[in-house]
Amino acid sequence: MPIFRMLPAVCRLHAVLLLCGALAAAESDVLESDLWFVGRLNAQPAMTIHAAVTKHADGTRSDTSEMVFLISRTLGASAMRFETRESQAYVDGADGRIVAFHFDHVEGGETTSAVGKVVGDEVVATVHHLDRTTEQRLPIPPGTRLLGQQAGQELLVAHPWKAGQQERFSGINLLGNQVQIVDITATFVRTTPAGNLVFTMLMDQMPIPMSTTVTPTGQLAGVGLSIGPMVLELLPSPGPVPLEGAELSPTGLVDARGPAPAAGPVNRYRMPPGGTVAEDEFQHLADGVVTVTARAAPAPLADPAPLLRATPQLETDDAALRAWVQGVAKGHEADQADLAEQLRLAVRGHITTKDLSKGDASALEAFRTRTGDCTEHANLLCAALRIAGIPARVEDGLVFAADFGGWVGHAWNSAYIGGRWVHLDSAYPGIPRSCYLKLATNSGGEWRNTGALMVANLVGLAGKQIETLGGGAAGGSGSPEVRKSGSP
Repeated sequence: MPIFRMLPAVCRLHAVLLLCGALAAAESDVLESDLWFVGRLNAQPAMTIHAAVTKHADGTRSDTSEMVFLISRTLGASAMRFETRESQAYVDGADGRIVAFHFDHVEGGETTSAVGKVVGDEVVATVHHLDRTTEQRLPIPPGTRLLGQQAGQELLVAHPWKAGQQERFSGINLLGNQVQIVDITATFVRTTPAGNLVFTMLMDQMPIPMSTTVTPTGQLAGVGLSIGPMVLELLPSPGPVPLEGAELSPTGLVDARGPAPAAGPVNRYRMPPGGTVAEDEFQHLADGVVTVTARAAPAPLADPAPLLRATPQLETDDAALRAWVQGVAKGHEADQADLAEQLRLAVRGHITTKDLSKGDASALEAFRTRTGDCTEHANLLCAALRIAGIPARVEDGLVFAADFGGWVGHAWNSAYIGGRWVHLDSAYPGIPRSCYLKLATNSGGEWRNTGALMVANLVGLAGKQIETLGGGAAGGSGSPEVRKSGSP
C-alpha cells in the first residue's frame, strides 16, 4: 500500500543530513565524527543509524552511514514485520562536493545496489537489482551543488541567520531502483537557548517538512516529522538499541465523515482545509469538492509511448515475463478490453501470497516471487498491460473499503482502451472507481511528478476528515458518522 512505499524514503532522511561515503583508512586520516542515532516512531524505537565521517590528508572526506528501520503491525489475523536496511558510502572532494558513491538497499531479503561517480556535469551510475544491471547518466542542472554530509552541515552554520532565510543544495540517493538527484531546501526557523539552529528541511522527492536541529559546530542534534497520527523523532544515542518492531496502527491516517459512498456512477467528497487530490479523467476538484466518476469520458491520448515503455519498476523487457503475458493474451488479442480483464485476472491469480513486508517490489520481483500486496499487484499488472501493447499506469491514493471501516491506502491501475481510460484493480476488485481518490500516478517515471506528489497530497489529508456528499445534492446526513481509516 502507498504508505509503505513512502516510509522507506521518509526514513532515508539520514541521506539528507548524513550523506556518507567510505575509503580505506590511512594513518593520516582523521575521524571527524562517529555518531549513533535512534529514531522513534510514535515513541517506539523503529530505527537506528550509525554515521561516520573521515577526513583525509588531501582534504577529501569519506562518509558512511548504515540504517536499520523496523515496524510491525497486525491486521485481522495477519501479522507483518516491515524491515529495511540501507548503507550509503560517499567520497566528497576537498570542496565538499560529492565525487563518488555506493548504495545498498535491502528490503524483504532482496538487495538493490548502486555505484557511481560525478563526471563533469553528469552523475554516472550502475544499478544492480535482481539479476539485472542498468546504466544511468543523470545530467546535473546548472547551479546544482551536490554536497556531502559535512559540507551540507557546515553550510547551515556558516553565516548568521534571520527567520525565513533559505539555503538550497542537493544530494544523491537511491529511490525506486533508480539513482536520483535530490534537491533540498533548508529554511531557518530559530536559535534555541542552547545556541542550536533549527531549520525546516524539505526534499523535492519526498516533500514532508522535517524539523532539523544542528549544533553551532555543525553536528546533527535532532530531526522530527509528523504525518497526521504518525510522528517520527530522530535523536543522538550513545549506541544502537534493539528494535523489536515499532507498532504502526493500521487505522487513523485519514478519517471518513458522512455516509458511506454509494457503489454508483458518481460520488462527491468534500476535502478538508489544505487537502487536495490529483485530477484526472475520473475525478475533478472544484471549490474543495472532488467529483469522482466510475467511468471516464472519452479523451485523446497524445503520446502513448511513455505509457508503454519499460522502467526500473516495470521490467517489460524480461523474457520470462513477456512469455507469461503472451500466454495469457493468446486468443484475446482482438479485443483489448477483454485482454485487459484477462490480464487482471491472471495477475490476481499469479500473486498467491499476500505479503505486506515490502514497500514497493518491482513487477519482475512480484512475478518471480508471486507475493505482495496492492503495490506489487499494480506494478505487475501495469507491466503486463504494457507488454500486451495497452498503455497503462499505476495509480496511488485511497479507496473506501467498508470491511475496513473507511478510507485505506491503496494502489491500482488505469489502462487506455478504446479511446478512454478504464479502471482496473487486481488486488481489491469489485469497487467502482467512484469510491477511489487518486493522489498521484506513480509508474516508475519522474519522481518529482509522481511519488513526491503522492506524498505531498497525503500529508495534506493525514489526520483529517474526508466527507462523503453523495452523487447528487451536496450535504451529508444531519449527524455524520466518522470512521477511521484502515489498510487492506
